[in-house]
Amino acid sequence: MLTSLVLVALALLFATLATAWAGAVRSRALRAKFEALGKIPGRTQAEILRHVGEPHRRHKLGEGREMLEWRRINFRVTLSFTGGVCDGIEYDSGG
Repeated sequence: MLTSLVLVALALLFATLATAWAGAVRSRALRAKFEALGKIPGRTQAEILRHVGEPHRRHKLGEGREMLEWRRINFRVTLSFTGGVCDGIEYDSGG
């Protein structure tokens, strides 16, 4: 009985560590995509989406304005757009 509990505990620990590692890898990969873009303000929304992929969330602000947010474990970036052109970085967690 004790052996079974230990094996279950080890399996849960391994699953938790594997999930955390995979999340960290995805965070670093997304950050690298943003860094490879260089200067972000002035780039088109289409160009950014082509390079980094679809955002986690979109916030419509009206009058052609929109905020897009990308999130991963320990990393978050929010960009603002007007007329499909990036105005700037609203939030960068620096993760």
